[in-house]
Amino acid sequence: LEVAAGRPVLLAGGIATGADTRAALAAGASGVIAGTRFLLTREANAHPEYQRRILVAHKTFQTTLFGLGWPAPHRVIANAATDRWCHDDGSAKLPPRLINAGSAVLARLPDRATASVLRMQTPRLPLFSPIAPTAQMPDSAVDRAALYAGESALRMRSVISARQAVIDLAP
Repeated sequence: LEVAAGRPVLLAGGIATGADTRAALAAGASGVIAGTRFLLTREANAHPEYQRRILVAHKTFQTTLFGLGWPAPHRVIANAATDRWCHDDGSAKLPPRLINAGSAVLARLPDRATASVLRMQTPRLPLFSPIAPTAQMPDSAVDRAALYAGESALRMRSVISARQAVIDLAP
């Protein structure tokens, strides 16, 4: 808040309920960002298997595995790609780290240009873009794409409507 110098501050991370929103506002935030809560809505266009796996996940972890064009840490749940190419602590093994380290230039390309990378992805090769699986993708995409999920996912038990999510998040 001090660094923001009077500008609005939005709190992101760990927002799943109205109590979370109230706590953020009480701490001085101007509002909240509830990414995973809206990922787990019927309107999200997320692959149904992706949503199902989030709901049964027991942990999330940070990794840079899906860093082709985005070599920054991101929070995910496990899949076949992370099982093969991440250490137990979530850190990416050497081959994907080396590939991702020089790939930041890809972030400047339009999404349609980098979307073709997803079709080439396989859990056997360490070439993973940050594109998450959508409902239109084949089921196999769930084991080769980033399954983003914040820690708040561990407190969610169902896919709901976006309308209900807004009601549930209201302070």
